[in-house]
Amino acid sequence: MTGMCFPKHDFCFTLPWGGLVAVFGVLGFLLKKSVPSLVSGGSIGLALVAMGVGSLKSWSSGKSSAPWTTASALVTAALANVMWKKYLSSAVLFPSGILAFTSAFMLAFYAKNLFVDGGNPPKTASVKAD
Repeated sequence: MTGMCFPKHDFCFTLPWGGLVAVFGVLGFLLKKSVPSLVSGGSIGLALVAMGVGSLKSWSSGKSSAPWTTASALVTAALANVMWKKYLSSAVLFPSGILAFTSAFMLAFYAKNLFVDGGNPPKTASVKAD
C-alpha cells in the first residue's frame, strides 16, 4: 500500500502549485495593492501551470516529463529562495512563510520524482473485460 494516496506524477502537484502561487500574487495585489506581487506571483504561477501542462502532455504521449519537472523545480527553487529570505527577515506567515514552506515541500517532491522514482510512472494500459 505504499504511495496509495500520494500522487507520483509531477503534474498532479505542479498544476495546483502554480495555481496557488498565482492566487497568492492576486491576493497580494488585492490586500496590499502590491503590483509586484501581482506581476511576479501571476507570472511565476502561470509559468508553473504551463510547465505542469507540458509535463502532462509529454507523459500522455509517452515521452519523458523530466525536462518539465526539472524546469518546475528550478522555478520553485528560485521562488523558495526569495520567499525564505523574505520570511526570515519579516517572520510574516502570509504569504512569504506559506510560500516558503510549500516551496520546500515541492522541491522535496520534485527531487523524489526525479531522483528516487526516476520520473513519472508510465501510463498503464487499460485492460478490457471480455
